[in-house]
Amino acid sequence: MAAPTSPVTSLRVPDVVEPPEPFPEDAVPPGTARLGRIWTPWRMQYVTGGPREDGCVFCNRLREEQDTAALIAHRGDTVFVILNLFPYNTGHVMLVPQAHISSPEDADDATTHELADLRRPVMRAVRRALNPVGFNIGVNVGSVAGAGIAAHLHEHIVPRWPGDANFMPVIASTQVLPEVLPVTYAKIRAELQREFSGSADVQVVLLDPGAEATLLADGTLPTVAAGPEEPVWAAALRLAQQLGVRDPVLLGWAGGQLAGEGPVVLAIGGVLPPQQAVGSTAAVELLSPEDGQFLANALTLVGARSDAAGTE
Repeated sequence: MAAPTSPVTSLRVPDVVEPPEPFPEDAVPPGTARLGRIWTPWRMQYVTGGPREDGCVFCNRLREEQDTAALIAHRGDTVFVILNLFPYNTGHVMLVPQAHISSPEDADDATTHELADLRRPVMRAVRRALNPVGFNIGVNVGSVAGAGIAAHLHEHIVPRWPGDANFMPVIASTQVLPEVLPVTYAKIRAELQREFSGSADVQVVLLDPGAEATLLADGTLPTVAAGPEEPVWAAALRLAQQLGVRDPVLLGWAGGQLAGEGPVVLAIGGVLPPQQAVGSTAAVELLSPEDGQFLANALTLVGARSDAAGTE
């Protein structure tokens, strides 16, 4: 269920607060099981639904044109694709009409057709990116039917794997998500762009752990093409390993802001070969203006991850 909230980059995990002392033993009725607790105070914004922003969450994100921060992975003619900020499962995406409508019967023909046409490329993209075994697909119309944002229609596409509904959500009412949103977003946006452009090429920004050095190929960002069934992000990691990067990991999206425009660019972190590393500041001067901006995007991404980690 989507919650009205600001983009993902505005969320910050507060300092850990010591939990209160548990109830004394004699305060627990005989035969009553003690409850374990996982302290997640930062989710109170979701639980309480506030503070709420003015206007419609979906309309605001679309109008701001800050797609990376808003998790918008594709812009169509009448429909856009956005990741759920509070996902049911990793890779939970939503198809959202650009028009502010609340029910399918309010959609014009173009929107109705694009909603249907987008399901196939979105499912193919998520399959390649995350290799799910199945999907839940559905629309909740009205708050009484479970719509978190009832005023603006949206269709959920949720990947599923065996065992994802294990004892944690069933018994502990806690969903465990094994991947952070910026990484999932980069994987899915890359695959969606591949679906609509027909190109499997990806440029790679390679950064050392401190983001103080990068690795170039003949004065440009290294580029590789994914194989027919190979995920774009996996091709980027393969290239990093071929270039001698140790322990490469996907950091997130480093390309342009508007989904669908410009090349696919992914940021990869790892231990760079010392003899090939170029200082990040010097590399910006060596690169073309466009590639220099991609490197700057990757450096900003690393900085945001460091800030978030410092608050956990």
